[in-house]
Amino acid sequence: MKKQLFIFLTVLFLTGCNEDYINLNPITSASTERFYNTSNDFINAVNATYGVLQNMYRSQYYFGDIPTDDALAHTGTCINGACDFDNFVVNPAESAASNVLSNRWNDAYRGISRSNTILDRIDAVEMNANLKARLKGEAKFLRALYYFNLVQIFGEVPLVVHELKTTEESYSYGKESVNKVYAQIGQDLKDAAAALPQRYSGADVGRATAGAAKGLLSRVLLFQEKHAAALPLLKEIIDSKTYSLLPTFSDVFRHDNGNNAEILFSVQYTKGGLGEGNNIVTQFAPQGSGNAVIVGGGGTLNQPTADILNAFESGDKRKNATIATSYLAANGKPVNIFFVSKFLDPAMNAPQETETDYPVLRYSDVLLMYAESLNETGNTSEAHQYLNMVRNRAGLASKEGLSQSAMRLVIEQERRVELAFEGLRFFDLVRTNRLLPVMNEYFQKNNLKVNGQIIQVKDYQKIFPIPQSQIDINSTKITQNPGY
Repeated sequence: MKKQLFIFLTVLFLTGCNEDYINLNPITSASTERFYNTSNDFINAVNATYGVLQNMYRSQYYFGDIPTDDALAHTGTCINGACDFDNFVVNPAESAASNVLSNRWNDAYRGISRSNTILDRIDAVEMNANLKARLKGEAKFLRALYYFNLVQIFGEVPLVVHELKTTEESYSYGKESVNKVYAQIGQDLKDAAAALPQRYSGADVGRATAGAAKGLLSRVLLFQEKHAAALPLLKEIIDSKTYSLLPTFSDVFRHDNGNNAEILFSVQYTKGGLGEGNNIVTQFAPQGSGNAVIVGGGGTLNQPTADILNAFESGDKRKNATIATSYLAANGKPVNIFFVSKFLDPAMNAPQETETDYPVLRYSDVLLMYAESLNETGNTSEAHQYLNMVRNRAGLASKEGLSQSAMRLVIEQERRVELAFEGLRFFDLVRTNRLLPVMNEYFQKNNLKVNGQIIQVKDYQKIFPIPQSQIDINSTKITQNPGY
């Protein structure tokens, strides 16, 4: 899929489509009218909808990792807005952090707009029925993923599910309730699961599958505390035998092992000098390291804390595969610094040019979600089996005889170390109502202060502020989130 997808990105949407997603403007131009006419046009349009994920997930750590006890903002990264996320002082306007907010908002609505255009136009075009169903399923999966990103980060957001035809229409959309957005996400994912194949072959590997749709829907349901509804979906994924844990944890993230048996869905990256490489590999490497860690050095963004390092149990094979604590400089001397090693590509031959994919949903996550859902529905004894599958792969002993309350904390801990730096920690803490107790204890324990005061997270900070630019554009329909 990688080559097929990204060649198109340098063609269609750089040759005439007028897309301004800051104010949700409609796509209306002669080029779009000429374009959506053949099955190949729609394949390319779906590919371009996947393409938005590349840029979006390059900043996932700002939202999912840095505002947690797993990561901190290195002093040299404050200029990028990382310190504001680290200290829970994100301003919706006129700051580097507000640029991160705006980029996430715009990327998500760019993907949604492309999905809407595909879904509104595809039924009018003759093509193979199976292909049409699949393309619609992919577009719905992607629309759901983009909306899930928005609702987790911003809460209430405009819900647009059709192509916008006029500029005036774009200003008619205000924020919708979280429940209404979740209802749309759920319906899209159910439709996608019914339409998508279980697997692909050849160049199509990497596209959304039925398993990916069921897995994402399960995550959405857990975010709504609907564990009973998630159980059958997760069981279907497990029983399908389509996915499995790789024997070696580090192999899951290898640059040359994308779309392996553990991946339900990942953001695809490729080399080639067209900006399609995964630059988080560069961002996470240490500043000032030259070529000692990767070609071109790094930025020390998303720097691991001592807290996450100490969270790994003795003998956990994931520890060294996830975090490095030093590197050898060119002079042969060790430099002691924590940095994320999970996604490193030793085969890099140019800065920011790596094919290391970014995992959105893995089989280990499915197993842990299933264990959690079993536990929350009173099946704690059965939950042990699925928890222990993940632990045993990491070289750890099985857990036995846990109570429901103890199992909750063990699963939280297991998700923390298994999925570290995959952009999930913040949202896991939010959905389990653990953000405030965990983070406020962390700030107290480490005496972390802003303006002389120990940082303490407030309830309203479970979501981030709406970019001020959105409010300025449409102030009668879009208002700021409470507290900001």
